[in-house]
Amino acid sequence: MKTATRKKKKYVAFKHLSIQQRLPLFICILLLTIIFAFGWVSYISVRNASVAIGAERVTTLADKLSLMFKESVHQFSASANTVATKKSVKEYLRYPNKADSLNTLQIFQKFLKTDTLNRMVQLLNANKNIVLSAPGNGMRLHVNIDSLKMPSANNAAYMSVGKFVLLNGSMYYPALATVVDKNKTIGYVVSWRALITTQKVIDQFGQLLGGNGRLYFGNDDQQFWTDLVKPVEKPPVDPSKLQQYAQYSRKGGDAVIASMRKIPDSRWLVLVELSGSSFLKTASLFLRWVIVIGVVLVIAGSFGGWLMSRNITKPLKELSRAASAIAEGDYSSPVEIDSDDELGKLAGSFNIMAARVQATQRELEKKVEERSRQLQTAITDINDQKESDRKKDEFISIASHELKTPLTTVKAFFQLAGREIHPQLKSFNIIGNASRQLNRMERLIEDLLDVSRINSGKLQYNFEDFDFQTVLKETIESVQEIFPGHKLILERSVSIIFKGDRHRIEQVMVNLLNNAVKYSPESDKVLISSELHGDKLLVTVKDFGVGIPKKHVNELFGRYYRIDGEYNFQGLGLGLFISSEILKRHGGSIWVKSEPGNGSAFTFQLPLQSA
Repeated sequence: MKTATRKKKKYVAFKHLSIQQRLPLFICILLLTIIFAFGWVSYISVRNASVAIGAERVTTLADKLSLMFKESVHQFSASANTVATKKSVKEYLRYPNKADSLNTLQIFQKFLKTDTLNRMVQLLNANKNIVLSAPGNGMRLHVNIDSLKMPSANNAAYMSVGKFVLLNGSMYYPALATVVDKNKTIGYVVSWRALITTQKVIDQFGQLLGGNGRLYFGNDDQQFWTDLVKPVEKPPVDPSKLQQYAQYSRKGGDAVIASMRKIPDSRWLVLVELSGSSFLKTASLFLRWVIVIGVVLVIAGSFGGWLMSRNITKPLKELSRAASAIAEGDYSSPVEIDSDDELGKLAGSFNIMAARVQATQRELEKKVEERSRQLQTAITDINDQKESDRKKDEFISIASHELKTPLTTVKAFFQLAGREIHPQLKSFNIIGNASRQLNRMERLIEDLLDVSRINSGKLQYNFEDFDFQTVLKETIESVQEIFPGHKLILERSVSIIFKGDRHRIEQVMVNLLNNAVKYSPESDKVLISSELHGDKLLVTVKDFGVGIPKKHVNELFGRYYRIDGEYNFQGLGLGLFISSEILKRHGGSIWVKSEPGNGSAFTFQLPLQSA
């Protein structure tokens, strides 16, 4: 809830900005959004293109260097092969003797002098055991011939270069050649060469590679890597990814694009690394230009938006001033805008509107004066009507009270006379008819008194718990005695204890039953039912009489309302009004469904928890 409130406050605060402020702000935001989106998408595209170019370049270099160093491997092996082809070497392997041993050592010494990188030459027999070594200065280097041996179908001579070896801080690698006699391998010549390169040579080679490139060599088991000057850590990436290209960063270094290849006929791997920043330089430069151009565009667009909003808001302010003057009743300040655009047309329309508003105001003032006089007259008539109704209600109340006392006396007189006169006499029936008319008059007077009490808010209610089903049955029986010519049929009823004014609820049911009988002169049946509907008690009284036209239904429960029709029914039109007020006091309601000629069904409902 708090978040929603904050959002609403921000939105309202933005609305308080003027158009002259909002338009430049909108243009600024729009330009920033467009420039950011365009710049970022373009930067990503340029960056990806640069990476693709770098990847293509590094893989091409790796392929070419692999082939180039293959030739170097052959040269290293070829030097060893010159020793392996010497006759004395072969003779010594076939028939070892001291003379051939001396000749072989001389060959080895001469071979070592021809290339200072050759540090030791070893001669191995067919069983791969060292039989001769030069010089014998204590260097302990050994190569696994099986790891270098290439498959050969005819045991032909072959050459190879072995893995790098680190010994006493120096790096060595073996160049191997087989000693073959009559197409049969009888031994091996292993030349151990030192790996010595200066940093200057490495830097020059990096310049040839371009892109701040660096070159690394390693054993194909990934256990040893070198930059040709010193041992280095292996690439921090899965070797399988380097078969194409990979991007990574070494510790303390920049991001690089790298590719790795195996050097044929050797146990070496060559790794080419090109600086990623050299390829991304174009993308970074493009991004800087986009930012610079974007800033210039934002400043220019904001300034242009400010000028535009100023030209727009100036006539709008003039319109606002004129509108404020009109709101205060001053129509003497027309809008003066010398332009043919939309604002000029708006100003012209505004001036016409102001003139019409002024004319309309004057006309309305005249009508208001006239309506005020008519309203004052109507108020006077309403007050007179209220005073007339008050006096009428007061008269009815006083008359009803005054009539009730002599009526009670006359009623008592007829009751005594009825007891004294013999039933066989004609006057007995006359007294009975007179007594019934007195009862009817007593009910009319009681209704008038109830209406007076309702209008004054003095109708008394006595709420108590009672058996609704018992009261319903007793009411039906009492009305049945009064109208023996009709059949009051209780179709269904529900047994429930209801809290309310028993006498008033009974009065409602008596009114409905009396009306059902009265308005059914040609029908002798009335149906009554009560049922529960949720937490409501529904009671329905249905007759088959004359029915009620639809136009009278909405006014049926009004005071003194009677329907004039084919039949002239007696009554004051108070029963339904009183019943409706009693039900409202109990929290209930009443309605009717009727069709002329097919009778009516009155239904009232009462809440089970009555107020």
